[in-house]
Amino acid sequence: MLNHLLVKNFALVEDLAVDFSDNFNVMTGETGAGKSIIIDALALLLGGRAQSEFIRTGTEKAIIEGVFYLPPDHYIWEFLHQLEIDRDDSMLVLSREISLNGRNVCRINGRIFTLGQYQQVGLAIVDIHGQHDHQLLLQGDKHLYLLDKFGGQEHQILKQEVKEKYERYLHINRELQELRASEKERLQKIDYLSFQRDEIKQAQIQPGEFEELSQEVKLLAHAGKINENLHCAYEQLFGGESGISAYDLLSKALSNLQELNDFAPPLQEMFTQLEPALYLIEEIASQIRDFKEELDYSPARLEECENRLYCLKNLCKKYGPTIEDVLLHGQKVEAELEKWLSSSERLGELENKVKQVYEEYRQAAITLSAKRKIIADIIEKKVIAELVELAMPNVQFEIKFFPCEPSQHGLEQIEFYISPNPGEPLLPVAKIASGGELSRIILALKIIMSEIDEIGTLVFDEIDAGIGGKTAQKVAEKLERISKCQQVICVTHSPLIAAIADRHLLLEKVIEKGRTRTIIHQLNEAERIEELARMLGGDNPSEELKKYAGKILKK
Repeated sequence: MLNHLLVKNFALVEDLAVDFSDNFNVMTGETGAGKSIIIDALALLLGGRAQSEFIRTGTEKAIIEGVFYLPPDHYIWEFLHQLEIDRDDSMLVLSREISLNGRNVCRINGRIFTLGQYQQVGLAIVDIHGQHDHQLLLQGDKHLYLLDKFGGQEHQILKQEVKEKYERYLHINRELQELRASEKERLQKIDYLSFQRDEIKQAQIQPGEFEELSQEVKLLAHAGKINENLHCAYEQLFGGESGISAYDLLSKALSNLQELNDFAPPLQEMFTQLEPALYLIEEIASQIRDFKEELDYSPARLEECENRLYCLKNLCKKYGPTIEDVLLHGQKVEAELEKWLSSSERLGELENKVKQVYEEYRQAAITLSAKRKIIADIIEKKVIAELVELAMPNVQFEIKFFPCEPSQHGLEQIEFYISPNPGEPLLPVAKIASGGELSRIILALKIIMSEIDEIGTLVFDEIDAGIGGKTAQKVAEKLERISKCQQVICVTHSPLIAAIADRHLLLEKVIEKGRTRTIIHQLNEAERIEELARMLGGDNPSEELKKYAGKILKK
């Protein structure tokens, strides 16, 4: 419950502090005194949209602070615990600060939080009824939201389950549609990848093949020159026809040195060092001969190697730059092709999955529909009972269900229908209800909600709009009834509602030093009689009117 409200530099308010009763509070004042400003400030405190226009002219920032006391078992404490906010008894302090520089600060028990976190707390502890609630009744598509609010925790869990199952269905169905839409692309991709795979696979590339072929082409392309040079080298080293080959000359030199071995040791050493060269020449000459004999120049083989090399170079241009890169690309293509080929199986899997998930959603939505019809029947009876007491004795009220396209909200849309007077057909509330009737319907819904609602504070902004007389008296009694289990703060123009409240707060507009500001103070009994008389008969009420006001207050 809201215990204390502090407002600084907000619109016409310079510095305002007010304490509220735990039960029924009313705020009254002449038109333009600033009653709506207090509601706007309270809405901002609870997480409403901040606007620089709210800041009082001549100041840099506005501050709104509220002190609340919540029961120890209120579910919001668990959320606050997750935010690492320690509980200080049962007190909770919310504050908003809006600045001209655009810096807007939200604090919970003195700690700064994001607006989203802050709003979750504000929406859980106070419910403001204003013109937006009338708008909810005037918008048929919002009636489902109102009905679901009457469901208990089990209903909310089921509603969330339907939403999650629908979102899962949408996700899988979207994947299915994308897969179907890309079927042409899939087939083109398979064709493209198959071509690459086959081109690489059919080439039967061997590691190191490119280098070997390059060397072979080089040999075959210069076979004539190689053969001629090898022949000359062989002749000069070993097979000279004139007997002057390197082998023959070295043999004669060794023979001459050998004859001198006995004359001096150095000569023996020279022979020993030179002798291996003879065997080396013989070995090299033999290798030259073998290489020359094995060199088989074939134009056909050269053409074959050049063609093969061209093929490998072409593959390297496409998928390289090296043969190893080509082979690696082939492996990647194989894997991707497998994925695209398996997507046809995925298509079948998804089609079955979509049917299964949709059926799960549909069954949950059917269960939700059944629960809603039970809730609707309860609401209809209770609303009619409340409206009868609010001077609508012949009212008929019905919640109609209409099938609609599947959505996260279920398989139906609903709309409130009413017949205020005998003989009139049931028609949508939005089409036939007057302002006074809308107020009474809203009040009836709030009364019913108060029996199950965990929100501790209800704020009514001119709930008495369009009603008067006995009906206003009934509205006052209903508000008092709500205040037995929830704190009620009500802005009103009705003296009957104001008279029944536990605490009466008066807002006035004063001018000081050329500046206008709104002030508020709690009225004592005599002051309440004066204000009630004003509400009954305007400024300067007669003594008789004051006596009448006193009777209303006493009654």
